[in-house]
Amino acid sequence: MQHELESGELFYQTYGESIRKLSRYIPWLTGKSGDDVSHKYSGEYGESAIAFPVFDSTLMNFLKEARETNLIDRNYPYAYTGRSIRTKEAEERAIEDAWLRDVDFLRGVFSKYVLEGMTKSNIWAEAVERKIFLNVLCKLKEIAEYYHGPLGE
Repeated sequence: MQHELESGELFYQTYGESIRKLSRYIPWLTGKSGDDVSHKYSGEYGESAIAFPVFDSTLMNFLKEARETNLIDRNYPYAYTGRSIRTKEAEERAIEDAWLRDVDFLRGVFSKYVLEGMTKSNIWAEAVERKIFLNVLCKLKEIAEYYHGPLGE
């Protein structure tokens, strides 16, 4: 038990500030769906032969701040190694069941959707629609508050 408490305190010291910083987006993410955060460019400034999404400015601010935190792990594929996650449902269950020992997995999932969205435009809207960003942040906040108390804003 004592080792777990020390690990919980280390977790908070390492990631607490990043979690606190991104937690202010939780209320915004709670009410959003994929359609709310992006729309196809409509040609307001000229016709475009290529359809591309235009993202909500709050989402873009969230992603910018997320990329600047230590929650991002560029080696995120390894977070999935050894886990039997082959479906979206299994990924969602793993997030729901995660705890302190699974922080690297939570960081990996978060990183996957933040970083892959930079090259695959539909990933960010999917992460909002499926509540991936919201659920990972809520889980990290829950763990931090379990070991350290309310994060404050």
